[in-house]
Amino acid sequence: MKIIVLSGGDSTERKVSLATGAAVTEALAAAGHEVQSRVIDSVNDVLAMDDLSTVDVVFPALHGGEGEDGTLQALLKSKGATFALSGMAASALAMNKAAAKRLMRSANIPTPDWLLVSWDLDSNCPDSLLDKGGPREGYLCLEKLQQKVEDELGLPVVIKPVADGSSSGVEIVKLPEQFATSFSKVASSKQDILIEKYIPGRELTAAILMGRRLPLLEIIPKAGFYDYDNKYTPGNSDYVCPAPVGSPTYEKISSDARRLYDLVGCSGVARVDFRLDGDTYSCLEINTIPGMTATSLVPKAALAVGIGFGDLLVDICEEAISHRQK
Repeated sequence: MKIIVLSGGDSTERKVSLATGAAVTEALAAAGHEVQSRVIDSVNDVLAMDDLSTVDVVFPALHGGEGEDGTLQALLKSKGATFALSGMAASALAMNKAAAKRLMRSANIPTPDWLLVSWDLDSNCPDSLLDKGGPREGYLCLEKLQQKVEDELGLPVVIKPVADGSSSGVEIVKLPEQFATSFSKVASSKQDILIEKYIPGRELTAAILMGRRLPLLEIIPKAGFYDYDNKYTPGNSDYVCPAPVGSPTYEKISSDARRLYDLVGCSGVARVDFRLDGDTYSCLEINTIPGMTATSLVPKAALAVGIGFGDLLVDICEEAISHRQK
């Protein structure tokens, strides 16, 4: 196959994207395919690429931002390119954590309670949270928001951008006096903000490969939670696959991951993240372009059933070509 691997972009996850792009390029080349690696500064760079439709498949390895929210996928489609992984609609839905959680809730897939705070604070916040007078009339009152969070969700909570990945910009608030500072840190991303009830317990992930369930994987950070450093620093976390989860909880989690993959309309591979507290589990989010680095989770889950990294990538590319032919 002739393959173009796209990586880079301008999101906060650019560094991770570059690592994924390099790993994917190396593995596909080692599998005997003709691979070009292209690092872009913006998804708009693909508009100047006139050869995207001449290769067998384009492999998007951009994480976060417009590389994962459906924008890149729409541009690739407009260029007549055959591309791996999920399409525009599925990417847009999965990237918006609040929209994905609404889908989970409608499908009876358990997910933590949440509040969504719009960045356009003056027009989209509930009226009960708005200041009524003074120099900031119509704007969100942080004290009222904190009270609403404590009343409806309780502490601790997780505060995060609604459309970032790699645990980028995530804050866990355990005490009331931490709320304002943590919220302000996340608000500096100038994205809508998801405030989610914190679920204690074990960190699990379920990879779905072309509709097939791979073994559940458990992540055990050696310190703190599974944040950016623990994700991408070798040795900071331990991994167990298959995860030691008893029946029927194991089957329920795997089944809900597969259902969500289908509901969102994913293709190729997706990763669904869960927390498990005793026998009670909650689905956090679904990722349509999961990391493909030396410490990434999907390759670990695939290897547990004998699928090597190169074969995993080849299968994903061949599925994209098959879908295009159909």
